[in-house]
Amino acid sequence: MRKPLKLAVGLLAAALSLSASALTLNVGDQSYNAQAVMEAANVLDDLPYTLEWKQFTAGSPVAEALNVGSLDIGLLGDAPPLFLGALGAPIKVIAVSRQNLDGVAILVRKDSPIKTLDDLRGKRAAIWKGSWSQQLLLTALDKAGVPRDALELRYLSALDASHALDGGSVDVIATWEPYVTQQERQGARVLATAKDLIPAQSFVVANDKAIAEKRAAIEDFLQRLKKARDWAQRDQAHSEQYADSWAKRTRADADIARVWFVRAKTDLGPLNEQVIAGAQQTIEFFSGLGLIKSYPAASLFDLSFSAALQPGVAAATASARTTP
Repeated sequence: MRKPLKLAVGLLAAALSLSASALTLNVGDQSYNAQAVMEAANVLDDLPYTLEWKQFTAGSPVAEALNVGSLDIGLLGDAPPLFLGALGAPIKVIAVSRQNLDGVAILVRKDSPIKTLDDLRGKRAAIWKGSWSQQLLLTALDKAGVPRDALELRYLSALDASHALDGGSVDVIATWEPYVTQQERQGARVLATAKDLIPAQSFVVANDKAIAEKRAAIEDFLQRLKKARDWAQRDQAHSEQYADSWAKRTRADADIARVWFVRAKTDLGPLNEQVIAGAQQTIEFFSGLGLIKSYPAASLFDLSFSAALQPGVAAATASARTTP
């Protein structure tokens, strides 16, 4: 091990040891997604701080809790923190979570006469304002040369949109997992996915005060989450174990969760210029709709945590936790 790496690991261990008795890290999760994978991967057994999970059903309340300081870090899709960034909120994006973009898609019923995006003219579409679904549908229409006002738009949550498609009150929905997998299992057809259209990124976001006061614990948490995500991707059995754990927590369909998680291949990684460019793309899209003002995405990103997610540092830190 190189000396700088030894020093970094030693400093992190010392910082955590000194503050362990009093430090609590408040983490905002969505529907047990991160908690389930970390528990299934057994990466939470030797925490040197108290971890308090707070569960939410959507990203916007996670972002607001970060904004007011009731969370130290939160895991959520890109739009809510980017919206808050336009208002100068005291938050920073510190890591990126990626998934297979096939899990963000535009869908029609199996018996629908709609075959292409051009066939959507005059149809009824369900999307959620300020989300991947709105960005995906409108971006896909733009690329296909279909005027945005050629469709009748209805603003429904992902759950309500799925029910509306089932019931026939809308002709098409743009949505995300687990609704994509649920609809596909019922025979729904995919017109387009987020691939080559929108970034559909998810972020780990931290409150500025937590960054200043709990950096060592935040870095440790990121490394444990990265280890859990890598474990889940290592083989299908691990992914299914994660899916079963999540389904038990949420009382969801385990079969749907298994298909979803195997396909998603959700990863956690350090920030880079490509991530920031994707965020800028999303900012410009919603700015074009008048929902936020445009601003430099880079101002919302803190790249100083990226070093903790580099393979060498993460592996060395994990080894230090288990070596006397």
